[in-house]
Amino acid sequence: MGEAAARLVDRIAHEAEERKHMIGGVDQLWIMLSDTADFNPACTSVFTMRDRVTVEMMAEQLTRQSEKFPRYRQRLDSTGRLLHGATFVDDSDFNIMNHIRARRLPEPAGKKELDALVGEVIAEPWDLSRPLWDTVIVENYHDEDGAVCAIIARGHHTLADGQGFVISQLYMTSYYDDLRQMMDGAATKLHKAKRGQLLPSEYNASLAPLDPYASYTLTAPFIQLFLGLLFWLSQLSTTVFSVFWSTYQALRMVAFFFFTFWRIEMVVDEQPTNARTAQRELSSSRVFSMQEVKLCQQAFSGPRPGFAVAGVPKDQRKNVRSKVKHVTLNDVVCSVMADVLGEEIRNKPAPRSIWGKAKRSINHILPSPVPLFIPISIRAPGDWSMRNLSTGANVYLPPSRTLMPDISVRELHAHIHRCRYELSLFKHSLWPRFCFHVLQLSGQAPVLFPLSWFPKSKEDKMLVRLMRRWVVKPIADACLQSCESHTVPGPAKRPITMAGVEVAKWAALPPQGGAGTIGIGVISYAGGISIAVSADSVPGSEGVTRRICESFERRFALYVARAKEVLDHQD
Repeated sequence: MGEAAARLVDRIAHEAEERKHMIGGVDQLWIMLSDTADFNPACTSVFTMRDRVTVEMMAEQLTRQSEKFPRYRQRLDSTGRLLHGATFVDDSDFNIMNHIRARRLPEPAGKKELDALVGEVIAEPWDLSRPLWDTVIVENYHDEDGAVCAIIARGHHTLADGQGFVISQLYMTSYYDDLRQMMDGAATKLHKAKRGQLLPSEYNASLAPLDPYASYTLTAPFIQLFLGLLFWLSQLSTTVFSVFWSTYQALRMVAFFFFTFWRIEMVVDEQPTNARTAQRELSSSRVFSMQEVKLCQQAFSGPRPGFAVAGVPKDQRKNVRSKVKHVTLNDVVCSVMADVLGEEIRNKPAPRSIWGKAKRSINHILPSPVPLFIPISIRAPGDWSMRNLSTGANVYLPPSRTLMPDISVRELHAHIHRCRYELSLFKHSLWPRFCFHVLQLSGQAPVLFPLSWFPKSKEDKMLVRLMRRWVVKPIADACLQSCESHTVPGPAKRPITMAGVEVAKWAALPPQGGAGTIGIGVISYAGGISIAVSADSVPGSEGVTRRICESFERRFALYVARAKEVLDHQD
């Protein structure tokens, strides 16, 4: 009896220890989606370099990276179990050189050829028995910006979310010290804010008159108590306020989903067969100056064009911000992208299938907003971990009512604020965060998530095969119909180096959703922003990513031109 009790205690202790190391439910989700739908959860970064980078140079950097982030040395274990989540375990066969490849492009070895290679790399299937990342060095790439080499980095979404993946990439660059200072500084500031230990003016500029009293011995404790209470009361009031708007946003999103999911026209042409093509294509835009984005923000923030800068001299507008209806970088980019995707869908060839023709006829009558899946990071300041700490939701953005180049300033302002309203509802909603924490529970027992009930490994059973084909996969595909858009804040002020070589341009891409959708990555780097787009490579839609990027460039230039008109009128 004693031996049996001891074995039971040991088993419980072993199980508890294993469960401490299980991946979260969101990490697990990407494995289940890959098993259920035609989904490739690849996060991708592309760096173009101003000098040659050798395999040996890259191996040294990646070795440092894997020491800082152990998941780069680990593989998945215990996948496919219903009552036991998967874990990352050390790979006894790990060799950094097995994850680095050198490739050469066909001549002329420029942007077009690099984009084609990145599409190939993204489309490669994953081997879950090895660490989930790869790096490709493109030895002969060159472009007009002076780049003579390129590096493609690919990581599985279970390895980390987009932000975690980018943080691990930045660890290998000269930006690491700045990033560490920024992240640790944000964590320290939040810690102090919770305890009322910041200066009053750091909570709100209107409290600046109280700053001197924060250092007096007699008054400092009372100021600290007041500021601590102020912080937590503001958090409470924000939460209470958000509950109402969160419910409204959730009901609105659900209504849009059921109103549109059955008639959404994909950006890419219809697939020739029922099976989704494994091929991908990619393109990226030119780099836009952050100053151009600020012009749009200054011109279109507020209830009317020019409101934010009204009465402000031109030389004092650098940090002008409207107190009401402020337009963010993401508002501008998403407004432009809604126009671009609306136009691309409108100009697609006529559908061939009966259902495709019916959807187009219906969409001529009913409003057809563009569905974008927007991620939200819930990563705490100072958190360097390689985990999925992001949630998100669909946002349905209406294209401009006129997509012609002669759109007026007022029409453009109204369009940006329609998109800003939808994005603002989403950003202040608590439901995506709540759903994240609920989903995390399924990491301990994947059986809690329905996608695990009918795995591909049991397709030899008729019930599983029928359920996968007619129930599980159609539902998963319907939920993956949105185009994913991910904005990554990179080193915004100056260029960075990797392995001692300057990075000329940096592009980042989130995983692409379901068949016919696109993945959109927006990244800020060295005083500019650029977009990158990935899509299925389908006959009839060849070059769709290049067209979207070129259309984005033209449409953004139109926004900037209209913004300059507004600001010149104020002068």
